[in-house]
Amino acid sequence: MSAITIDVPEIIIESHQQNVESLQEGLRRGLVMWEYLNGRLSLRECGQLLHIGYRGFLELLWSKGIPIDGLNSEELNQQLSSLRTVLEQS
Repeated sequence: MSAITIDVPEIIIESHQQNVESLQEGLRRGLVMWEYLNGRLSLRECGQLLHIGYRGFLELLWSKGIPIDGLNSEELNQQLSSLRTVLEQS
């Protein structure tokens, strides 16, 4: 995996001074969401990169108020298939 160096404004570093790991993870999540919204990564790829899985990434988007209506046909079919499986098990 490649590394990127980012200059973070001091005010942001100060607000996260006690927990640098949360700042790093927040930046990582933000970058992955940005790449998804720009069409460079799929939902599945984002879930894998963040180690939260497909559904975890969907939930992350929902928690941030980001609509997922931009699903491609494959992703939409996968969602429908998952929903059908859950309904059939009930």
